[in-house]
Amino acid sequence: MTLWSILVCGVLRLDLNADYGRLHELVNQHKTLREMLGHHLYDEDKKYVYQTLVENVNLLTPELLDKINQIIVAGGHALLKKGEGVLRGRCDSFVVETDVHFPTDINLLWDALRKAITLTAHWVKGNN
Repeated sequence: MTLWSILVCGVLRLDLNADYGRLHELVNQHKTLREMLGHHLYDEDKKYVYQTLVENVNLLTPELLDKINQIIVAGGHALLKKGEGVLRGRCDSFVVETDVHFPTDINLLWDALRKAITLTAHWVKGNN
């Protein structure tokens, strides 16, 4: 296995909290994941063996991923701080776990579309 495929498989296993059986199926059957690994879906000679996955991906621990992350972030900071003073960044994110069921999601889309049409009509009237 290449270092890239070990990294991709290790991150996938840790993020999905997947066992090696599921990881084995994903890396051999999932089209987008195989493309990320550099293979086509039907490349029979590029299939991953279960034991190879276990032996290689098992070496990639959360602690090692954290160290890799710190090195990448430090490299990015060094690259962006050339000649500049303070590194400033901004992030806008808001995550709420919801459980929206079938009729409700359609009603939310309907309300959004209705409001968009109303606002567009007001905008057109104001420009005449």
